[in-house]
Amino acid sequence: MKKLVLSMMVAVLGLTTANAQEGLKASAHIGAVVGDATEVFGFNIGADATYLYPVMDNLHIGGKVGLEMFSGKSIPDSNAKYKGLTLIPVTVSAQFDITEEFFAAADLGYALSINNDYDGGFYFMPKGGWQNDDFQIFAFLKGISSKIDRKLDLGETTVRGFSNTMAIGIGGAYKF
Repeated sequence: MKKLVLSMMVAVLGLTTANAQEGLKASAHIGAVVGDATEVFGFNIGADATYLYPVMDNLHIGGKVGLEMFSGKSIPDSNAKYKGLTLIPVTVSAQFDITEEFFAAADLGYALSINNDYDGGFYFMPKGGWQNDDFQIFAFLKGISSKIDRKLDLGETTVRGFSNTMAIGIGGAYKF
């Protein structure tokens, strides 16, 4: 599976360098964890590279490769911390320009987990925001169907398995 994801990343990066005149974006974001995983994770940060090809005047389709990190929270009444979660999402991306300044976008794909304690899973990230010729600023909702592989028993604290890791936040992108 890791070889497949690595091959997909090389293919996406190869496509971006083959036609890098426009459509390449580098972005970073920060978010707060919401939902089932709030007991284990504190916040989310990430960075990615996206290449979008114009299909119509206001519709662009392409791919994205990134790195996502979720910080582990401290365990109550203990000096220990939960392990953080690190993912490599490989997705198909689409962006619809509502006007020249405002856009809506979505990324759908798979997030490969680098951690042994957590599974990778289906990844989605709808977002919307403001843009100009060089920059984008956006708000997002992100979901990963990642779960704990096993029940973590940490003294009096037991973390039950959860099926979704979700975050909401803001980010920015630079267009090349």
